[in-house]
Amino acid sequence: MNELPIPLTNLRNSLDKRVTETKYFSRLMHLIAASCMWLAAPQLGLNAALPDSIQSTFSVFNGHAYQIINTPKSWPEAKEYAASIGGRLLVINSFQENVFIERLMSDYGKIAPDGGGAEYHWLGASDSLNENDWSWVDGLTLKTNKIAGRAFWGNGAGHGPGGSEPDNFNNQDCLAMAVTAWPAANPGFYGAAGQWNDIDCDNNLNFIVEYPVDTTYADGLLNAENIIVGDTKYRAELRLIECASICFQISNATEIQNGSQLSMNDVTGDILRLRKVNVGSTSYDVSLKLTNPNSLIFTLDSAVETFSTTAVPAETWVTTTTKQVDLDAEKFQKVVDYAFGEGQNTQGLVIVRHGAIVFERYAEGSDKDSMATSWSTAKSFTSALAGIAIEKGFISSVDTSAAEFINEWAADERNNITLKDLLLMSSGLSEDGDDSTSMYIGVKDESDQYKAVDNVSFSINRTVNPDRARWLGAGYTWNYTNADTQIIGEIIERSTNKSLLNFAQDNLFSTIGITTAWWTDKFSNYMAYCCLDMTSRDFARFGLLYARDGKWGDAQVVPSEYVTESTAPTIVTAEFLQTGYGYQWWPDRSGKWFAAKGSRSNNIYVHPGLDIVVVRNSLYTRVGNSNTREDGSYHSTEFPADWNDIEFFNLVIESVN
Repeated sequence: MNELPIPLTNLRNSLDKRVTETKYFSRLMHLIAASCMWLAAPQLGLNAALPDSIQSTFSVFNGHAYQIINTPKSWPEAKEYAASIGGRLLVINSFQENVFIERLMSDYGKIAPDGGGAEYHWLGASDSLNENDWSWVDGLTLKTNKIAGRAFWGNGAGHGPGGSEPDNFNNQDCLAMAVTAWPAANPGFYGAAGQWNDIDCDNNLNFIVEYPVDTTYADGLLNAENIIVGDTKYRAELRLIECASICFQISNATEIQNGSQLSMNDVTGDILRLRKVNVGSTSYDVSLKLTNPNSLIFTLDSAVETFSTTAVPAETWVTTTTKQVDLDAEKFQKVVDYAFGEGQNTQGLVIVRHGAIVFERYAEGSDKDSMATSWSTAKSFTSALAGIAIEKGFISSVDTSAAEFINEWAADERNNITLKDLLLMSSGLSEDGDDSTSMYIGVKDESDQYKAVDNVSFSINRTVNPDRARWLGAGYTWNYTNADTQIIGEIIERSTNKSLLNFAQDNLFSTIGITTAWWTDKFSNYMAYCCLDMTSRDFARFGLLYARDGKWGDAQVVPSEYVTESTAPTIVTAEFLQTGYGYQWWPDRSGKWFAAKGSRSNNIYVHPGLDIVVVRNSLYTRVGNSNTREDGSYHSTEFPADWNDIEFFNLVIESVN
């Protein structure tokens, strides 16, 4: 007997523990053999297509359907109209949804004169009842600063340090999303496209009507919204009942008297299709077959696991296709061609969307189990560990003086250095003579032979550079150095009383499923700035953790606020560069994506809004048998012939439909 598809088995186990394995396998295999419908059932990814008759009008995101209304109305009129057709004015629930809507509405903005002359569309929130008490139309409170640590409100430089919308200028009480940056005369000074602004409710703007179409399973009940049967729409409750297989009976149904015929859930022939059934943290595309019309009894016909913006892999990754996660195959091929072009020396390329591997390819002689190395990508891992140590109370905050743990600095002006300074590569210290690359390669002795360097002593014994010291009034403090990261690692070890690797294993690697080796120097110091060996797939797990705002399933591994601070372009390293610098991350200065970067372009690229993670590793040969960097044991990797991070990742972004 062939094995059942895993999603079908998982759903069966979640739905009815009472049905015996024998009955389930026998009945279900009969259904599958008769129809093979589970093979044909399409998986629902983001932007899944609706029926052809309404495809040009509606779009779908993660269990919600959206109708663009291209007839401008005031905010109260838009709210009333949305309710009259069975929906609601749009409510934003996640950063990914915000980016989806920004892209969806890019051609539907209307000018709001009191919004800096920029173009906007309405969102479903207002503080018209109580000033500064912002609420969505579904009754939930809108946090006026951030969601999951991310700034949604316009926060351009014109608001001053830490400032943002809403500003209630001339009693502005209604929420809108900007389609263009504002003000029009100085774009971005107050806010960017995709950010929110409070504007006058009497502006006439386009808007979106949102329809929830999720189906939820709990305690033996399926609660389904917006089921289309012919020309009628229903809200229905289906109860799990005893039968030879898995059966549901409609126990309650309410006809929806008004509203659009938009739905992802419908009855065609004798099949009831529920496009997104939430069972715990997993979602399924489910088909139920009507087997007893008189009693309205349905039998489970098929179930296919769907992808979402919260999905993370278990021990084994789920794989998918470009079509299922809405990537343009022709444009996507340009990404692959770039990575594996002549002389690029790419060992592995892994691309993840919605928690599933869309694409992976390896050089000849390598595969998914081949080890790659991080080089400076390890700095981003060390940053994550600092955030975890803060959350667990080992370190009070990023503003803590480093001298609290590096007591060698307590009695001199280096006690001005904070953990935040170190995270931003702005310690104000400089190497005397040899630069920080000598921490890895060593320094030459009198006989012109390389001598190993104690990484911790080297990093601690640096002196103040007045031209870079923040506390001495330096205007430009950034100085990229391995030594600052090594000090962060030392602070983690001294504060937690654990080695860097043990702390990482207990609080990061074991939770997200990473297996790794972290190299030490010859003096047994873990090299916090480099030298993590793991598979490309495991590097992708770390990138996905940051795409999920530090959350892995139900576990908040890295604090969401810290993730956001880490990946913000706090430092402008150079005006001509598109990327800035955060807490050991390289954010694009647009704030929309960021990267962990290592030598030879061993990189992790993360775009949380598009829910994409890309890992690229170079050809790697591990020389020697030790995880200690000493004579005979070192990393050998190949440079790509021509690699530009912006050019490469823009190809990825352009492949998203």
